Amino acid sequence: MAKMLVFDPKKCTGCRLCELACSFRMEGEFNPAKSRVQVAIFDEEAFYTPMSCFQCNEAWCRFACPAGAITRDTALMREVVNLAKCVGCRICTLACPFGQVMYDADTGKVYKCELCDGDPACVKFCPTGALTYQEQDMAVVAKREAWSRRLIESYQEVRA
Repeated sequence: MAKMLVFDPKKCTGCRLCELACSFRMEGEFNPAKSRVQVAIFDEEAFYTPMSCFQCNEAWCRFACPAGAITRDTALMREVVNLAKCVGCRICTLACPFGQVMYDADTGKVYKCELCDGDPACVKFCPTGALTYQEQDMAVVAKREAWSRRLIESYQEVRA
């Protein structure tokens, strides 16, 4: 069965260690701006939640990419960006309904969470267990995706 990142906002303290672990693993520097996981912070409500690519089965980013740079890795059930094919058009960033495909102005390429080849650094460094990497049956996945969509919509409304 496929594994996926699972976010538990009730356990998140907003420490952002996941962002630092991710950016160091992927970029070799502690730079949250280049992290593939971001913590949504709502200070007034004391609510924090990590967010990352949901590795959608019907990934809009993949379908939108005119260069064919985003492909499905069926072994890990993830979407992978082939940087050699990426032309930096950013259409995938517009296609992702969750805002989880980012553009790196330094390289002119896009990036997203690719689950650290099945060993996510963000999970290892989360001190509260707000992030886990676990097997999920499809019913649970559907419920979490629906909850995540509601969370994204709420987040967008707050930011508007």
